[in-house]
Amino acid sequence: MKTNYNTIEKNTIIIVLIGLLISFGTVLQAQTLPYEIINNSEYSDDELYVAIVGITDGHVWVDAATGQVNRMDRSDNTVQGPVIDGNQGPGENGKYANCFRRLSDIPNKTVQIPKIAGCRIMISFKDQLYLYFFGHSGAPSGYSAPNLANPTDPNQGIKFELIELTYNDIGLWCNTSRVDSYQYPMGLEVWGDNFYKKVGELKKHNDILNQWQESAPSDFKSLLNPSESIIHFPTKVETFPKNFMDGYINDIWSKYSNQELAFTSDAGIWRGKVEEGNRFVFRRDSDGQIGTISGKPTTIEAMEGSGVMASGQRWDLVVQSQMVAAITRHAVDLNVPSGVLQDFGDTSKYYQTWPYNWYSKFFHQTDISFESQTYTFAYDDVYNQSATIHTPKPENIKITIGGLIGSTDPNPPTGVATIYQHCSYGGYAVGLDEGRYTRSQLLALGVGDDDISSVKVQVGYQAILYFDDNFTGTSIVKTGDTNCLVDDGFNDQVTSIIISKASTGGYSQVIEAENYLYMSGVQNENCSEGGQNVGYIDKDDWLVWDINIPVRGSYTVEYRVASPNSTGMIQLEQAGGASVFGTRTVPNTGGWQNWTTIAHVVTLDAGQQEIAIKAITGGWNINWLKVSSSAKMLNEIDANKAKKQEWVIYPNPFTNEISLDFVGKDASITIFDTLGHEIVPVTMINRNKPVILSNLSKGVYIVRINIDGKVSTKQLIKTN
Repeated sequence: MKTNYNTIEKNTIIIVLIGLLISFGTVLQAQTLPYEIINNSEYSDDELYVAIVGITDGHVWVDAATGQVNRMDRSDNTVQGPVIDGNQGPGENGKYANCFRRLSDIPNKTVQIPKIAGCRIMISFKDQLYLYFFGHSGAPSGYSAPNLANPTDPNQGIKFELIELTYNDIGLWCNTSRVDSYQYPMGLEVWGDNFYKKVGELKKHNDILNQWQESAPSDFKSLLNPSESIIHFPTKVETFPKNFMDGYINDIWSKYSNQELAFTSDAGIWRGKVEEGNRFVFRRDSDGQIGTISGKPTTIEAMEGSGVMASGQRWDLVVQSQMVAAITRHAVDLNVPSGVLQDFGDTSKYYQTWPYNWYSKFFHQTDISFESQTYTFAYDDVYNQSATIHTPKPENIKITIGGLIGSTDPNPPTGVATIYQHCSYGGYAVGLDEGRYTRSQLLALGVGDDDISSVKVQVGYQAILYFDDNFTGTSIVKTGDTNCLVDDGFNDQVTSIIISKASTGGYSQVIEAENYLYMSGVQNENCSEGGQNVGYIDKDDWLVWDINIPVRGSYTVEYRVASPNSTGMIQLEQAGGASVFGTRTVPNTGGWQNWTTIAHVVTLDAGQQEIAIKAITGGWNINWLKVSSSAKMLNEIDANKAKKQEWVIYPNPFTNEISLDFVGKDASITIFDTLGHEIVPVTMINRNKPVILSNLSKGVYIVRINIDGKVSTKQLIKTN
């Protein structure tokens, strides 16, 4: 998803579907959803203005006071707006659309909005915004949006926020946005069929501004405009250093001019090097497809996802979106050796090493944004960090002006764990302290009877959820390592629960080096740390051990090594060398028995297996190796195992064709437009065999994936 409002020229015609252009040709059905607007702000209801614009059979606006859907027309431009330095606007008469309504004039503060695409609910403070309507269809059509980069724009000095949404037969997508600026705290909550999710700010406006002022690094302080009380995106402020990320970008381009960058994405594993002309060329492991960044980006291009970071064909856009997110978050680790796979989805590494976009880090803090989800740059949805809410069966929506403070349960559950009934992450809930809870005890608290839907556990604690009463039988362990909500589809199964302090471990196995199954060219010797170590390691020597990996995922592999040299290198591989997991340089420790621990992160498959280390270069000793993962990683894999391993559709965005990799026997896809109309009928899929979709128009679609009777949906983007 990519949104950018303030860079739009005043005469630009906007058709936004969560930031993407799309065209429609069919009248929408009359079904509506209620959008309740809660005023949790310092402003009175008559100081808040609401307008709704979007697309049905063409460009329309919804009267917030009546719910009436109106075709956009130049005759709507009847409101006199400010004229700044002679700018009379597109109509050359200073008139703008009469589409805003005061919140105080909206009955029950609830608007019924029909199925609609590219919709924005605009909320302005103390004055309406000045939009110009060009028309319903044809050329020109649509409307002009605020362009605060233009000093003569009539919307200068007017504070506003907005909600973006699309609602169709496939479901609802909606989000808040901080892509261009933060102007006022907002909250967004969506209820559906056994669904609840919320996003938004958790603090009052002045508290957010004060926290920014107190904590922002010097380069970022000027992003706050005190007279506007608005925090702007870095590249929207002239005083922000235009070379801020240049050093990091230069280091990336320099390192990978002669080394290989390898990273994972939902479209496979990519490996790339910088070639002549600063072209960063990536190739996908599975089939050799190529994605390219045509040149070294500037700071602005890397932070905005513009220029060379938003150009080219399908595979180019895939790697560009991944690299924009990685640079913004400083997730490209320049200390990782060439060719070692990097996991750009490891959130624990985001915003840890300078430089990074501190604006993004600030709004992703858990004390600022609920569950740290927000939308702060063009590709913040890479690895699901954005504030987008989607449900296929929405029921009602609540928009809270002023953020989530005080807008939720006035008597929230207490305890170290929260158990929810009937609705994922919402609805009726009780708090549980440490202890054991039988089925009858849970029923007495108002949950249980096989209807627990989700659980939230505080950091430092764990919940063991049993599928049989009296704490026996099958169970799931959930910890608070991530301090977030989890839902494994365990509803209608849980009958008893134990809440306790969490164990510190996840998976950990230490292998003494001398306990190998097989070896070539090495010898055991007495070790200064006790027992024995393996030494006399020369180039191409190897050792093999047996190990059992619980689940497929990222593991930290540590090696206890010693060496008087500085040229040693370990390669971790599958026994026999069929797969190489990674390499690690052995440092000079000052002697054969002066020990140090080195480590790297690798991806290992689940199951009993033989792993090996091979000496790429020799001259080092090894005492032991340790393979480990956090409880957090194991629980996240457990919670998302089905979703991550069942299927992946790629590329997305695409140009002419897509492929589906899946686990199962039979798979089919059906493609709909965003109004829910079937565009491509049910099509059986062969694993990884492309489906040609070159006849589709550029735009956004919904693909329904059916794998052995289990149905999922995903947004699909065609770039041309």
